[in-house]
Amino acid sequence: MTTAAIYLYNENQTNVRHRSKDHMTTQTADQQLDAFLREHQQQAYAIAVVGVQQQADALDVVQETMLAFVKYYRDKPIKDWRPLFYRVLQNKINDHHRKQKGWMRYFFSSKDKDQLAEEQASHEPSPLDCVDLQNQGNEMVAIIQKLPSQQQQVVLYRHWQELSVEETAQIMQISTGSVKTHLYRATQKIKSLLGVDHE
Repeated sequence: MTTAAIYLYNENQTNVRHRSKDHMTTQTADQQLDAFLREHQQQAYAIAVVGVQQQADALDVVQETMLAFVKYYRDKPIKDWRPLFYRVLQNKINDHHRKQKGWMRYFFSSKDKDQLAEEQASHEPSPLDCVDLQNQGNEMVAIIQKLPSQQQQVVLYRHWQELSVEETAQIMQISTGSVKTHLYRATQKIKSLLGVDHE
């Protein structure tokens, strides 16, 4: 995946930036935004691949995320960008699944649809289903995939993205207490699966 492949929002930016101090401020703000998106594009793509389980769809989701973020949140304080960006990403992944369910209703009979919906509910897309985590062993990835969906998300955001409890709660739209609970249970389950004694 190249930077150009998912970093298409630049096409929507104006090329007229040449004179006043206001222009310099705009250029600096645009440079900060550009740097932020470049910093997070690979992580966003990895999460999107996990969420939608198709690389082409993941590219679309990341592009839509970046465009929406630029449109609605570029003027927010920079310190708020990261949780907002990942919240937009999560919403776009959810939108993708809603669209997929619409197609499912169209193509399948009532019985087949219900059966597929039940299967999907019991195996929601997980944050590590399709991600190629080159620096982690296959055993750990397989173990994390055994966790329930929300526990996987918490592990992904807290340990892989290194987001705070508050940021993780904001992205997942759950309480900070729930984040801590999911993380604790995930940690205990991982230790158990690894055969590590927990206190």
